[in-house]
Order: sequence, then structure tokens, then C-alpha cells
Amino acid sequence: MLDRLEQALLAGRLDRRSFLRAAAAAGLASASLPSLADDLDAARANQAERSAKLLPAYDYVIVGTGSGGSALIGRLAAKTNASILVIEAGDWDTAPSVMDPKLWFTNLGTERDWQDAALPAASTNNRAIAETMGKVVGGGSSINATIWARPFKANLDHWAQESGDASWGYEHALSIYRRMENWQGKPDSHYRGKGGPVWVQPAFDPPPVALGMLAACKSLGMPILDDLNGARELGSGGFALMNQIIRDGRRQSLARSYLYPVLARKNVTLLVKSHVDRLTFSGTRVTGVELRQGDGAPIRIQANAEVILCSGGINTPKLMMLSGIGDEQQLRSHGIKTVVHSPEVGQNFHDHLLHGGCIWEPNEHVPHRNSAANASGFLKSRSDLLSPDLNLVQIELPYASDVVAKQFSPPPTSWALCSGLVAPKSRGEIRLRSANPNDRPIVDARFLSHPDDVKAMAHGIEVCREIGNSSAMRPFVKREVAPGKTLSGQAMDDFVRNGATTYFHQVGTCRMGKDDRAVVDAKLRVNGVQNLRIADSSIMPRIPAVATMATCALIGERMAEILRPKA
Repeated sequence: MLDRLEQALLAGRLDRRSFLRAAAAAGLASASLPSLADDLDAARANQAERSAKLLPAYDYVIVGTGSGGSALIGRLAAKTNASILVIEAGDWDTAPSVMDPKLWFTNLGTERDWQDAALPAASTNNRAIAETMGKVVGGGSSINATIWARPFKANLDHWAQESGDASWGYEHALSIYRRMENWQGKPDSHYRGKGGPVWVQPAFDPPPVALGMLAACKSLGMPILDDLNGARELGSGGFALMNQIIRDGRRQSLARSYLYPVLARKNVTLLVKSHVDRLTFSGTRVTGVELRQGDGAPIRIQANAEVILCSGGINTPKLMMLSGIGDEQQLRSHGIKTVVHSPEVGQNFHDHLLHGGCIWEPNEHVPHRNSAANASGFLKSRSDLLSPDLNLVQIELPYASDVVAKQFSPPPTSWALCSGLVAPKSRGEIRLRSANPNDRPIVDARFLSHPDDVKAMAHGIEVCREIGNSSAMRPFVKREVAPGKTLSGQAMDDFVRNGATTYFHQVGTCRMGKDDRAVVDAKLRVNGVQNLRIADSSIMPRIPAVATMATCALIGERMAEILRPKA
């Protein structure tokens, strides 16, 4: 109910007084409501006025309001009077399915999802695999499972090495996370922050099956941690309750943390339901963007300082290629004039894989809580790895791929324990389908094409079954639904490929590096182009072995640091 009232207030269908009256009538009155009403009313009034009177030019034009974009906008707007135009293809984030974490998965495949899918491939037994991305204010942070997981030290130190800039390394990142977080768990002044914009808490009131999983892991000799972030980042694995961006039972997205607090400022203009078709140029200097609002005519907006792309691992390379930045041969095949030959745009695509296939029917159904994923852990498939390559996730729903669901028909009360491959070696690419901005690009993911990925995933499945079938889990198990028996050889290979889905963590397609082929440099400037930067998951040289929301927020914070070094 509160979500619908927020939506009406932001859309101008309610004024502040009517909002408070309706909330009181619905029994929603609380001490925080007047402040919320003031914030939303000021944001709505300011954004309605400013979007109705678009300027011909802004200092910064930022495309996308996902985790990286929101963090960048919030910091940049608060530290400068520069005019900022923010362009979001989706609508406001006030739908009940966004604000209620328990409903997050109901957004998939809707208007809040770009609805891409990876091409069928032999490596996934010719299955097309969904590649969900948020198309809404807040991007993925508004429709994901709310998990706040920070990168391993080895992940970030690799970025520092690849970029040639120590500021991308772990120690500097840790200082950013300390100022970023408002951590609600056990105090830890070295690893965790307090008073920052991002509300983070350990899973609240976790269900017995999640606590049972942790007890099972402990009984099998696996480390149990107080915090799934913090010391875990140094490289050791371990299991714990997840960190989540849930506050008082509602999603606290990165837009709510960073973007909403600056929407009443006079230097910020946010356009929703607006699509950027291409960048505009003078030679190799980016001058602005060409956008459309609904079915309206194209509008050109200039950027006095810079355009910054925060559109994600699929949409950012798509926009770059549509604008003439990419592989010349591919661009020519679509009739697009090459501005800068940058052959790695769209290459190096990779994503975390989540296996939907290890499922148990419980003795007694317990409705899921929070975002239905409350306990998790990291481990290595091989002892020689610097950091874990597997992330096991307990899900309080019968999470299964299309093939596994059809083969095993898990009861709706079932729960799953999923093997997650978080350091994949397989690489794919993003290609244009045509020169029409309305056409979605081709996602040629090539998941599981590297044999080591299949081996690692199989190891994770074996550990999941060991945990799920342990004596500590017996109170929560009536029977093992899938796979139901030990697998090996071709049977295990097929089970891995048939059960593969993804975490929806698309990265790498505009790689950061110090070499000549890298798409962006350490300052996130697009090589060969002036006045264009990227601050999203596409710049990751290699994916961190964790859910990517917190890493994308780090990228946004770094971008703000780079633009305002003395702020």
C-alpha cells in the first residue's frame, strides 16, 4: 500500500496532505512518514519542473541509474553545483514488487526487465538462458535479491594490476566501503562502515532451514563466519548469513541510498522512460546524446563536460557500437560509420553461473523470508586457487532450470541449495543485431564452453548434496528431489549443463586496462575518445567472485572520486 502511495505522490496524483491522509487511513502512520512525504514531494516537484523544461546542455550527462550510476550521481551532485542530466530508460521504482524483497523474482520478464537471453549453445545443451537486467530507477539494485557482497582482496588487486593504478586495489576500496556503508551488524571498525548512505544488515529473522544449512556446514568441518563480508575478503572461504539491503522489511536500493537524497537539488534532472539511441560527436569528441521519450521525436542534449555511461554490461557496449565505437568490420556490416576502431567493445562478456538443480522437499513448508536467500558461503574447487571460485546459495524456493523443473517436477514447497560458479573462465561477446536502437543486441555468452567451468560446477553440486543430505539437515528434508542420486561422467556433465542459469551479473564488455586494446583506462576514460567515460560493470577486467551490486557501487564511488579528487 505504501509503495502505491509513493508512486502516486511521485507521479503527481497525490499531494503531500493527501498522501499522509491516505497512509493514516490505511493504518500506515508512523513517525517517519512526514519526512518521507516531504522528500518525495520535493523530489517530484523538482523533477516534474526540471524535466518539463529541458536545457539544451548540461555539464554532465549520465546514462543509467543502476548501482554504479546511483552512487556516482549521489556523490557528484552533493559535491558540486555542476548541472547533471540523468537518463533512465525504465520507470520509477515504486512498484510493490520492487519494494517488497520477497517479491523480487516476480519482476523478471516484466517491463522492469530488459528481457535479454543468451543464445542457445552446445555448451548449455542448446538452451537459451535468460539474462535479466533492471530497467527501472535503481537498475539491478531495484529487482535483485538484495545481496550485499564485497569483492575478495585478490579480485581487486588484480584490477589494480590490470589498470596500473593502485587506487583500484583492495586497501583503497576498503576505505571507500567504510564511508559507504551503514552497517547494522556486529561493529567492526576495520572492515565495516557506520553512518554511510548504504543500509546493510545481516539477514533478519532467518528461517530455520537457513540456520540448519549453517549447522550442517559446521558439522562437515566448513568454516562458519560472523559476517559474510569483512575478513572473508582476504581469501578464505566460509559460510554465514547473507548481508542484505533490506530496511524495515523494504528494499533499500542504491537509488534509495544515493539518488533519492539529491532529487530535490536544483542541479539534478532525472528523466524516466527515456531511451538514449546514440552519442553525438564532433570528430572523436563526444558532444552529447540523442534520446527519445516514449514515441516522441529524437532530442539532442549537449554535455559541456562529459557523458558517463552507466548502462551495464549489455547496454553500454550496445550504445558504444551504435555510436561508432567498436570493431570496424562489425560496424560496417550494419552500415555504421566508425568513429573509433575499438575491437574489444562487446568482447570479454562473462557472468556468474547459478545451478538450478539440487532440490529437497521439506517435512513441513516454511514460507520464505526476506529475499528467499538468507544463507550462503564460498569455497574453492581446487586448493591452489587464491580465492574461492564457488558460491553456494541456499534458496527457500524450488529453484530449478527449465530442464530440471520439467524432469523432476519439484513440489512448490521445496527448497534448493545451488552451486554457483563465480570465477568462470568461459568468455562470450555482445554483438549488434542491427543499427536500429530499438533492437536488442545478440548475447553470445558461450557459458560452460571452458571445461574447467564444468568441473568446478560439478564439484559445487557434490558439496551441495553433501550438505543437503547431512544429518544436521534431516529436520528439513523429507526427500531429495533432484538429482536424487550420485552422478558421474556424462550424467554429471549433462546435469551441469541442463541446470545452468545465471546470477544476472553481466560484466567485462568494455574492459579496463593499461594495454592498447583496453576499452577504458584507469580513470574510466574511453580510449580514443574525448569526454566519454564508463562507470558500470562493463569495465571489470575480470568478474569478482561475489554478487556484483556492491562492486558496481564501488565503481560509481571511484568515478566520483576521479571527477572530484578534492571532494
